[in-house]
Amino acid sequence: MKIKIQQRLFLVILAAAMLAVISMYLIMNWNLGRGFLKYVNTIENEKLSTALIQAYTEKGSWDFLQDDPETWPKSLTRVMPGGKFDARLLLLDENLEPIFGNIGEKKGERPAPLTHQGKVVSYLLYHPREEISEAHQLRFVRQQELAMLLIAGVVLLLAGVFSLFVTRRLVKPIKDLTEGTHRLAGGDYTTRVAVTSRDELAQLALDFNALALALENNEKAQRQWVADISHELRTPLSVLRGEIEALQDGIRNPDQNAMHSLHAEVLHISRLIDDLYQLSLYDVGAMTYRKEQFDLVPLLRQVVDSFRPKFGGAAITLSEPNIIGVTALVFADRERLRQLFTNLLDNSLKYTDSDGCLEITVAVTEGDIRIYFSDSGPGVAAEELPKIFARFYRLEGSRSRESGGAGLGLAICRSIVEAHEGAINAKASPLGGLEIEITLPLPGVNA
Repeated sequence: MKIKIQQRLFLVILAAAMLAVISMYLIMNWNLGRGFLKYVNTIENEKLSTALIQAYTEKGSWDFLQDDPETWPKSLTRVMPGGKFDARLLLLDENLEPIFGNIGEKKGERPAPLTHQGKVVSYLLYHPREEISEAHQLRFVRQQELAMLLIAGVVLLLAGVFSLFVTRRLVKPIKDLTEGTHRLAGGDYTTRVAVTSRDELAQLALDFNALALALENNEKAQRQWVADISHELRTPLSVLRGEIEALQDGIRNPDQNAMHSLHAEVLHISRLIDDLYQLSLYDVGAMTYRKEQFDLVPLLRQVVDSFRPKFGGAAITLSEPNIIGVTALVFADRERLRQLFTNLLDNSLKYTDSDGCLEITVAVTEGDIRIYFSDSGPGVAAEELPKIFARFYRLEGSRSRESGGAGLGLAICRSIVEAHEGAINAKASPLGGLEIEITLPLPGVNA
């Protein structure tokens, strides 16, 4: 039989309470017997001393004990009935000579002086009782023991009720977490648990809720990812299928234009699959980088020059980067950075209006190198800026894939920059459009 944690806590608390109550009962019972016996002996000793002084006062001396030795025991019997005092006491005169009693002195015992009118008239050596024997005294002790036993029972009952309440209160957050974990393991990522305290269990509940939220967001992202991939692949495949069927049905002639259109759709699918493959490699940490130290400026100039005809055809001014006399040494993968610059230039080419411009600025600071791609309008809303590096994200949902692409270019840029231990950010451009800031560490600083 499996014992639940609530039952374990209940038994532990109850066992601790029982141990404490039993220990308290035994100590109090022992202390009662010992204390009451001491009390009885004290009272008996006081009565005995009082009776002796009273007898001495009445007789004027201890001679009556020698004339009639039975007189003293009879008088003491009226004071303390049932006692054989000759076996428990020894009366000595002022010279410590025995007067009555036959007990011997034990080592270390000292007789107590008895005084009359300020003068020591005798000494008394008294052996106290070793146990209680009187009926009324025994009855009193038993009553006290029963009372303590009743108190112990009540305390145990209250401890049981209290431990039951405490264990339920302590275990409830654990039960909630257990049930929430079962639901979470079953795929219900909307599961949340209530946080009702500020202790370690509350922190565990907060962490659980954070985990559930992360799983929920990941599931949504995964579903969106699959939907976006399906959408991006379905469109070119539908076009490709339609053109092939048109060729098969003889609606369209298999001429150079038809072949060019089919080739364009195949290239689009190929680029999309390549981008997805690169992102998947980055996710699993399998993307390889062949880093070396080189000057970034010639590479940037080469990529920019290759795009000048395209920008000119779109009536967009591509300004000369401010890289004259600038040396920007980096420890990086040359081809990955080429891909980074190509994606950024291609992104500006697609989204910048005609008669616009793109400015590229390079700044070498003490610890890093910063590259700015700043284009003219249209601009990007402030709430859209944190989202533009997300996969399949487009600034305008109505853009066609011909003008807007698949929405993977900036996501790939972020992966490349992060793999070089850098940072990439987006903000409003002074020219009215979008500004992309890339920060790469200098060799030996953060590399």
